Amino acid sequence: MRIITLVIGKKGAGKSKWILEKKDEMLSEGWEKIDAINEADRNTAIFVLKSPIGDVAILNSGSDTHSIIKDFGAFLARHTEVSQIFTAIRPQKVNPRLYLWMKRELNNIEGDVEKRIEL
Repeated sequence: MRIITLVIGKKGAGKSKWILEKKDEMLSEGWEKIDAINEADRNTAIFVLKSPIGDVAILNSGSDTHSIIKDFGAFLARHTEVSQIFTAIRPQKVNPRLYLWMKRELNNIEGDVEKRIEL
């Protein structure tokens, strides 16, 4: 079972800021960074963190293009141990294609729990 938190908002709503603040909060709570790509690019950064008890989380700030979303999906597929996912996502009503592409890359499986944070 994975807990998937969708951080939903239009362009400029603060999705990346929310993701980066969540990453910093988790690091301050003792989580350790075990993998990352595009760390310096707030619009495409992806982080993998591991808790002191072994839980693994992935945080994704990218949701602007099909290629960014596909790159996230490929990165996620390499981290099968992930139990928590935090990802930026565009609202379905605003951009249904970006929304559906992200949902497809998340590849929800039975038992996954989805939470929504709307900005």
